[in-house]
Amino acid sequence: MPQNYTFSASTNVSAASTTGYSQTASGSFSLNITGVDQVATGRLDVAHNADATIMAAAGYGRAIYVRNLDDTNFVTVYNGASTNADPIAVLEPGEFCFTVIRSTTTTVAKADTDTVTVEYFALEIDTNA
Repeated sequence: MPQNYTFSASTNVSAASTTGYSQTASGSFSLNITGVDQVATGRLDVAHNADATIMAAAGYGRAIYVRNLDDTNFVTVYNGASTNADPIAVLEPGEFCFTVIRSTTTTVAKADTDTVTVEYFALEIDTNA
């Protein structure tokens, strides 16, 4: 049975230079999605020599969040198999991405040189999202 979800996110960013310049920014948003049939969430060990599935093919598309929890290696997130070379994001250690993908292919990840752990949240969207 389809469910309704609200995803809320906020971020705070600050930067300072040795010359005394500094900048801060913050923001937040909520995303309401209705009619969700598929949700995938958790942590996943992503190998460097094979694709790791984050979310299987959705009927119309998906909203997806992925964060690289590794300290040294990057991970690439793909829309479809990594052999098709259609990357969504390259996540350095500690980086994350959040995006909406309007595609029915599977979302996968592949590490650079060694296995990394990613945190992920993905949910299927309908044609109204």
